[in-house]
Order: sequence, then C-alpha cells, then structure tokens
Amino acid sequence: MKGLRLTIARQTVSSILDTLGDDDFFNIIAYNQEIHYVEPCLNGTLVRADRTNKDHFREHLDKLFAKGIGLLGEALAEAFTILSDFNRTGRGSVCSQAIMLVTDGATEMYDDVFEKYNWPERKVRIFPYLIGRESAFADNLKWMACANKGYFSQISTLADVQENVMRYLHVMSRPKVIDHEHDTVWTEAYVDSALNEKVGPSLMTTVAMPVFSTKNETKNQGILLGVVGTDIPLPELMKLIPKHMLGIHGYAFAITNNGYILTHPDLRPLYQDGQKRRKPNYSSVDLSEVEWEDKDDFLRNSMVNRRTGTFSMEVKKTVDRGVDLLIIGLRPLSLSVVLG
Repeated sequence: MKGLRLTIARQTVSSILDTLGDDDFFNIIAYNQEIHYVEPCLNGTLVRADRTNKDHFREHLDKLFAKGIGLLGEALAEAFTILSDFNRTGRGSVCSQAIMLVTDGATEMYDDVFEKYNWPERKVRIFPYLIGRESAFADNLKWMACANKGYFSQISTLADVQENVMRYLHVMSRPKVIDHEHDTVWTEAYVDSALNEKVGPSLMTTVAMPVFSTKNETKNQGILLGVVGTDIPLPELMKLIPKHMLGIHGYAFAITNNGYILTHPDLRPLYQDGQKRRKPNYSSVDLSEVEWEDKDDFLRNSMVNRRTGTFSMEVKKTVDRGVDLLIIGLRPLSLSVVLG
C-alpha cells in the first residue's frame, strides 16, 4: 500500500477515530511480515478514546509506510486476542466489539481464524474497508463482513472516506434500535463563545438521545433516523444545587460518567492571558486532579458508579476545619456537594 492508497488509508483510520467517544476503547495495529502496534508502548491493550489519545495516535499514523507482504491472518488473530483479554478485565464493552480492517487486498477469507476466535457466537463484528479502485479482492472482504455481522465498504478517493466510514454506525446501532434502547448521552463540557457576548464565553453541555423508526414495516430493520439534543449552560444546571446546604466555604461540582470534570471551581478552561483563548484539553481533566483524596479515589469512584448516600473522608486541601462530604446521585450526571 503506497502513494495515494496509503494516504486514503491514513485518512480512513483518522475518520474512524473521529466517531469514537470517551466511552469507547481502541488500539491500532499495523502489519506486514510481522505485527507491530502504532504506539509501541501500548502493546496488547486498549486505551480510552479521549481527545488526547486520539491525537497521539494520529501523530503515529504519519510514520506508517509500506514494506513487504502483509500477514493479515496473524493481524486478525492479534486483534481478537486483544478484545478477549481486555473484556476479561471487566473494563471493556461487552455489548459492542468490532475490528475495522483497512486494507488494499485480501488473498484469502481467513475462515480458520474466524472459526477459532469468533464463531459461532460472532461477538466481534468485522468491518473491512477496501482501499483503491481494484475490486479483485472485494468478494473475499464482503464474505468476511457478512460472515461476522459487519459491513463492507470500498474507498477509492479521499472524497469517499467520510461517507463510507459513517456507514458502520448504522450497523452497530441496529440491536439498540430493535430493542428501543434510548440511551441518553451528556457530552463533555465545552466553551460556547457566542452564548453571551457581554458576559463572555460560557461552559455548556449537550444532552442527546437517538431517534428510531417506529413504522411496523421497518421495526425489524433497526433504522436509526438521527439524534435529537439540546444545549444546556452549566450555570443553569448548577442552579439545581441546594445552595442553602453548602455553607460558607462549600461548593458544588459535577463530573461525567468517565470521571472528567463537567464543572468545578478549580476548572479553568481559559488561559489567564487573553480570556478568549481556551485550553485544548480542559474537558479531559479528571476529578482526581483537583480533589486530592487521601486514599484510593473513593469519592471519584463512588460518583462514577452513581452511588448515593453520605460519608466523611479526608482530602489534601488547605481548610480551616475538617471537611464533610455529601454525595447526591443525579442520573445521568453525578453531582457532589461539599459542606464546609
């Protein structure tokens, strides 16, 4: 894979990364005569698809080059092994697993690999992307997709990348559509500079959920029509906090389901010099970076797991007296109120 094909392949991988969010995990494997990971420090595991990790992997994509003949069978076996081992740890997604195969050809159908690792349960979906105009290998890749509940796409030009990559989302969403699982999603915090020009940039979050087709003739096809959502200023969300319970030195904060801060007094998304400049990774600040717990991140883990109730604990912070903590569970977000 050289020249334009390699450029298209890189863009395809980058577009796939764009579809992943903080709830997803991924890794990228390159193969020729041997298997090697795009990021050598992350062999045999998956990493969270947050902005920092995705940008880091994109930098390594530019270092890929063609060399020798690709051993696709060994690469597939490695990918299946990673998914299986990672899910055994209890950290992976047990409902949605996929291998995205970006290649310019496959001389075999590798049914022996699928029989060993994926059949008959077919827990892992295969999505082959054939790069280039050559269609000699299309039948083999189509068979891989159909035999493993996936979808085949052929990408001939850079203009075709985005459209073809997005097609896998409809396939992955079908089980949820058929079961009518209306998952509600709250996004990370982001700055909306156009909200109020007088006040300045404001932190926002978006709540969204899928819209399914409910027609009788399409119910079994699992057609995802789109997404509906609305933007919510975080100051409006924080108005729900019972301020009369906080006390003089108390404050409230909110985190996402991944432990990232949605709003917190110590979250400073803008640079001090020039208030209109925002920090690139402010939405990936973990709660443990601002709330220094004395032991084992108990507060953070309790909030991520949506536990409710009250408890007391010690934190590493300069205060006049001891600090009592009251956790209030608010689904799908978790809010914590600190009583001073």
